[in-house]
Amino acid sequence: MASNPLIEIRDGRLAKAAALRSLGLNPYPSRGRRSHYAKPILDDFPRHEGKTVTVAGRLMSWRKQGALAFAHIQDQTGRLQLFLRRNLVRETDAADGRLGYAETNLLDIGDIIEAAGKVVKTERGEISVLVESLRLLAKAVRPLPDLWSGLKDREQVLRKRYLDAILERPSFHRFGAISRMAASIRVFLNQRGFQEFVTPVIQPQYGGGTAKPFKTHVNALGCEMYLAISHELYLKRLIVAGYDKVYTIGRYFRNEGIDRSHHPEFGMVETMTAYENYEYNMNLIEDMFRHVATDVFGRLEFMVRGHAIDFGKPWRRISMKDAVKEKTGVDFSACRSVGEANEKLAGLKIYEPQPSIGEALARAFEAAVEPDLIQPTLLHGHPVEISPLAKPMSEDPRFAERFEIFIAGMECGDNWSEQNDAARLLETWRNAWRAGERDAGKFHTLDFDFIEALEYGMPPATGIGPGLERMAMIFTGQENIDDVIFFPMMRPAVSPLNAAIYGVEDPSVAPVEDLVLSFEQFQSLCQEGFIKPHARNLALKPRLRIWNDGAMKGRVRASGHVEIEGIFPNSLLRLAGIGVEPPMPAADGEQRKTLSDQVETSLAQLLRKSFPECQITVSPVTVTRG
Repeated sequence: MASNPLIEIRDGRLAKAAALRSLGLNPYPSRGRRSHYAKPILDDFPRHEGKTVTVAGRLMSWRKQGALAFAHIQDQTGRLQLFLRRNLVRETDAADGRLGYAETNLLDIGDIIEAAGKVVKTERGEISVLVESLRLLAKAVRPLPDLWSGLKDREQVLRKRYLDAILERPSFHRFGAISRMAASIRVFLNQRGFQEFVTPVIQPQYGGGTAKPFKTHVNALGCEMYLAISHELYLKRLIVAGYDKVYTIGRYFRNEGIDRSHHPEFGMVETMTAYENYEYNMNLIEDMFRHVATDVFGRLEFMVRGHAIDFGKPWRRISMKDAVKEKTGVDFSACRSVGEANEKLAGLKIYEPQPSIGEALARAFEAAVEPDLIQPTLLHGHPVEISPLAKPMSEDPRFAERFEIFIAGMECGDNWSEQNDAARLLETWRNAWRAGERDAGKFHTLDFDFIEALEYGMPPATGIGPGLERMAMIFTGQENIDDVIFFPMMRPAVSPLNAAIYGVEDPSVAPVEDLVLSFEQFQSLCQEGFIKPHARNLALKPRLRIWNDGAMKGRVRASGHVEIEGIFPNSLLRLAGIGVEPPMPAADGEQRKTLSDQVETSLAQLLRKSFPECQITVSPVTVTRG
């Protein structure tokens, strides 16, 4: 791969960095001198007109026309044009780190630059900085992906989110809003008298929920520990200590599945309030969502999973038994035996016998009611069988003082009045305990240290625990959780190209990932003779990946790629951006046919012409969503 075009571009840029150094210019100075961001200048030109400003950002466009040059730089607030006249740009000065007009040929798209000059409007009316002084702050050795089409491969978007954020401003702004959400929640809670505490991520005994934990080993203590699945029990210890309103915004780790709405690592805000019950938290969570909606996003109406959600209206509050009865006509609270309850389930075409009446009710709710809870709903009164940490209702001890939040058919938080009877809680935990399934995530573990703390006396208390990613999905209109996580969890990998550049020979350093090329790059390498198949049989497997883009008002995005087996001995060759042009209609039939046709007519023909000795087979298109 020594002749790969990307390597040639990289070598060329390294040569430019060397040329800058030969002029006495440091391609990576330690600081910039920025005085202004782009957006304030663009938003208020009259106030800035004629004033000298210093701006800095990534070079996103560059065109030179003799004695004139035009460029755009991008900072975190927007893009601003630079206007350069050869006779106005000051000459190269190594002591000042200044780059003269003649040396601008050493710049490349993607470089981080700084420009100082007066704010003007060009003849075409574009607000610009008429550059007098130019500095390079960081030489970009790698070229950005195509600026018009961006990253075409979904996996590359997730692996290299920083490039996605550079090229796709809606993505950049989405993650900025998600960051502001946490700050807004802190303001909301602090204004209501809550105190934030740091609770441990590495815990000697995981607890506060039922989930399979991640294990780790603490060398200094010589013992096994766990990553937190919850911080709830530590917040309760703070209540025991005498703090009345506490919260943490922390990281949680559950060694379970990855899908469109679940991720092994996620964020949550957990609160604990003394001397209140679950009804207090119904008001708190409703107010919190409204606060974040208006404070961060400036509105109360959102499109969530195709539904118009209005956070300005009072949230509906309904018990689980009433919700099931309303939807199905079945009153599980009237059942006198488990057998009768299971007969009612079968009548709803749910053929999964449950061990108790309460669990039968919960199963009926999950199947028949939950998907249709679209507008914000507070569902309360869960069966005690599925609520081991919650207090039973005094008026009907079959049900717990507990509620869940549902929005657009999605569960967004679980909350209850805390069980503070240490003896009863210990009995509940012991009844569920199965030594052989200790870390299977099927029951609450025995935490004797917490029971001891509870025995010193904890006042009535209640907490909330909305997931930050779920909130982010709601407010930003995303249907995939990895579109609200800047660094989603993925297998570690080093591409063959990077392995060659960085001299990675030991596979234990990082597994080698599939090489990703565009069709044009692959075609060029084949025509120039740089690609030599490892095998005589080349298998082409077209893949179409479709996911919802909430920023595109109900439309979806797609990425098509083709996996080619047989080019390399130990990894696949992936050709990205094949056959699809996002955005696209929700129906995938046309995209599937387009991808299949392009593989047959373009790629397969290229391979047959380039490698006539090889047998080419093409599989049907595989479609995945998410």
